[in-house]
Amino acid sequence: MKRTFAILFILVGLSLQISAQSFERAYLKNVEESREQAAGSVNLSIPYDLLRAQRDVTRALQVIDQTLSDTLMPIRKLGYQSLDVLHGVATETLEHQQIAGVQFKGLDDASAEIRTITLDNLSELDPQYYTTPQRQALTNRLGQQSGNVEVLLEVVGKLQEPAAIESIRPYAQAGNSPTVRWKAYLAMARLGDQAAVATILGKMENLEVNTDVVYDIVPGIIYTQQKALYDWLVNELNSEQRNCLPADPDQTRPINCAYRILEYIAPQIAEFPLAVSESGDLETRNYRQALQTARDWFDANPDYEISTNQ
Repeated sequence: MKRTFAILFILVGLSLQISAQSFERAYLKNVEESREQAAGSVNLSIPYDLLRAQRDVTRALQVIDQTLSDTLMPIRKLGYQSLDVLHGVATETLEHQQIAGVQFKGLDDASAEIRTITLDNLSELDPQYYTTPQRQALTNRLGQQSGNVEVLLEVVGKLQEPAAIESIRPYAQAGNSPTVRWKAYLAMARLGDQAAVATILGKMENLEVNTDVVYDIVPGIIYTQQKALYDWLVNELNSEQRNCLPADPDQTRPINCAYRILEYIAPQIAEFPLAVSESGDLETRNYRQALQTARDWFDANPDYEISTNQ
């Protein structure tokens, strides 16, 4: 029996080794074939199927890392985009941390496009996957970042490091663009700064909710995960004002903005009775009834909790 297990162990190890070697050959072949296109194009084809079929994330990471110092920007870009796909394959926290560690190289790439892509991809990563040094490195960049600072503020706000508030605060001051200042207030609010929450609430109280507010302001409020700000959204669910354009372009009559707000807030609330599909639509055939269900539920649950899994 022991001999059987030993043989199986060897076979599994050999299979993984062959798989890793096969991936290396296939990926680097794809890179070389793309090199001819790279001179005239900055958008090379990403080998999604090859990456998603890879089981040995660590080995795949080593292979992709080889492309990140290439002299051709499109090749490096392909490598960083491949890293983002690899996050979808990773199943262990350590694997995500290893990928993120390599992605950090993109923040210092000579190409502004790659720096932007890298920061955007890092902004989508679950904060739990950052190591303590990585969290500190991102916070430290606030004093160095010249471009895409809005995205960096969003990332740092997600890190759950209250000490970062003082690094963010200068961006909320006069002299920065309105967009940067708003992002700074949102990031500080996410980190629990109650002065930032009060400032945001003060700016929202006199807003007339319409399509622009729903699509430009509400996502930021959702990002903060602050109940005082969510309460403002909940209050707007009781509005009957038809100030929003319908999602269906064939419909011209304005609709109640509460429906759009409900789609944003529903996935964020613990034990909420309404679900939202992957496309962002409420899973209901009767939006009017769903809105009333939400109103009744919030009336009965004023101490609702925001889901920490979002």
